Amino acid sequence: MGYREGVKTAVKPGIFLTWLPLAAMWILMAVEQPAVSAVIARMDDAKRELAAFGVTFSLALFIEGPIIQILAAATAIADNRQNYERLRLFLLILGGSATFIHVLLCIPGVFEPFAVHILGLPDQLLDSVRRSLTVMIPFTLGVGFRRLWQGVLIRYGASRVIPVTMVIRISVLFAVLAWGLRSGVLNGAVLSALAISLGVLAGAVSSWWFARSIIADLPVEGAEGGREVLGVKAMAVFYIPLALTNFIILGARPLIQMGIARGELPLESLALWPVSMGYLFLYNAFALSSQEVVIAKLEDHDSRRGFIRFSFILSLVLTTVYLLVINTPLWRLWFSKVSGLTPDLVNLAQAPLLLSIPVVIVNSYISLFRGSLVRQRRTREVTAGVAVNVSVLLITLFTGVAILPMPAIAVAAGSYALSFVAEFIYLISRRPLRGYKNDGYREFGSSSTTQNRPSE
Repeated sequence: MGYREGVKTAVKPGIFLTWLPLAAMWILMAVEQPAVSAVIARMDDAKRELAAFGVTFSLALFIEGPIIQILAAATAIADNRQNYERLRLFLLILGGSATFIHVLLCIPGVFEPFAVHILGLPDQLLDSVRRSLTVMIPFTLGVGFRRLWQGVLIRYGASRVIPVTMVIRISVLFAVLAWGLRSGVLNGAVLSALAISLGVLAGAVSSWWFARSIIADLPVEGAEGGREVLGVKAMAVFYIPLALTNFIILGARPLIQMGIARGELPLESLALWPVSMGYLFLYNAFALSSQEVVIAKLEDHDSRRGFIRFSFILSLVLTTVYLLVINTPLWRLWFSKVSGLTPDLVNLAQAPLLLSIPVVIVNSYISLFRGSLVRQRRTREVTAGVAVNVSVLLITLFTGVAILPMPAIAVAAGSYALSFVAEFIYLISRRPLRGYKNDGYREFGSSSTTQNRPSE
């Protein structure tokens, strides 16, 4: 079956073989956080440095929030040179502005009041957080350009090379972590920030290398099949809600740190939170990787049925594996041997794992719904769903740490699970797949969503 044709079932090449390399990409990304945590856990002052890096990474992700959805946007609309260049301009404006804010935040006179009075961080974390945050200044633009060029690769059927770019990124990350662990020159948080920054830049350069010939062949007057050239206003209407989506998601991360810092066992909970989320991401990566496949391949009633079946199978498999692991000693082996946590932190990890089960169940469907809405240019509804998610998360977290006599990490995990269930309920109420009940659904006035390379 050709790349342009709709798929009949979830197991035929249109869905599965497009998803497989993207799943590999996300899994390689998922390895990053546990690897970083494992190295920090084996260095001096492990508990403090784990907590410091958790705060640093949350802040860095918050700052880059507006450009995260460049991957979805490029997959959806980078079908001619004008749309690609306008999307690149949006990236430069948003990413440049975010980087400027990042630089300002690293200035001691700005950082310390922000960290103490807004984030409520303990004094022992301040120096490590500021230094590691400074090292991550290139992070936003590096991620933005990598996702832009990877979106182009997905758009034109070259997703098979994306895992190669991720292997390059992870190889650089591991090389820097190994050097730092061996030399002991840097503390854990700063070393991890350096490894992630250099890895992201390596991933961006390699993504450009593979996408460069596709970009050079993009048509000037509009893509084959009558693809629409979006004006600046139309591009803004399409992308700004997507930018807000991840800005809201990632903006919640520092607020989660604030909530955890105000609960019971704050230092232990802050140290365990990024490790727990890194482990959960190993499962969520499979679901998250399907969103761009939905954007690229969801065309008609048959592909709609295929994606529903695919999402059901994916959710079932991931949930089954997750339940098997957390009900055996395997989870303890992961947190103690792989992540290198101390016994007290390992014991504290069990409750968050149990409370996170709903996230694994619904994430495959959330990716399907989000991708379908992006495909239909209903991006405001995607943003509304995320706003529901974050609102439930923050309300339940801050209420929970104030009234519940349990470790803050458990309250945070329970709030996180409830937030995803709330988003799932909202999205399904919006009937996100309604545009595909009949054959012939058209996007941007075209007859087909997926194209080959312009030169082919």
